[in-house]
Amino acid sequence: MDVGQRDQLRLAMTALAAGDRSAFKPVFSSLWPILRRFCERALRDPDTAHDAAQTALTKLLLHATDYRAGGDVVAWAIGFASYECRSVRNRRARRRELSNDALLAALPAGQPSPEAAAIHEDLSIAALNVVGTLRPGDVDTLNAAFTDSRPTPSNAAARKRLQRALERLRIAWRQTYGSHD
Repeated sequence: MDVGQRDQLRLAMTALAAGDRSAFKPVFSSLWPILRRFCERALRDPDTAHDAAQTALTKLLLHATDYRAGGDVVAWAIGFASYECRSVRNRRARRRELSNDALLAALPAGQPSPEAAAIHEDLSIAALNVVGTLRPGDVDTLNAAFTDSRPTPSNAAARKRLQRALERLRIAWRQTYGSHD
């Protein structure tokens, strides 16, 4: 940016700070490419740099009334952009701390992973919901079979009752959650 362009930008920013809304477009069109390039060099990620430059320019325009007439607009804008780039880098560093491999290594051996525990919890809730739709006699039969509170059914009638309860459970599961076979 040459000296003449800087002077025009300074005049436009002074007008914007004074409340002249028509000065918005020249300020934006002059500063946007500068801030975008600065953020791309600082962050080395075009998408993140675009967001940081946009945030910096938004904050600059929100604080336009704080601009001191005669000051260097480009330097002032770069100050906003450098703050945004520093904020992005700090957020990245915090994310790296949270996703540290040491956290995964700290899981006790033999314990399910958080993902496996969540899946198990979801399946347990789903199974309880389906069992809740069965007849009370089927629930008692299944509860006795799963908790081993009663010995394994020895007579044919008890085995048949368990078979029918399990079949009704399968049907209820398929009606509620579908079947993969």
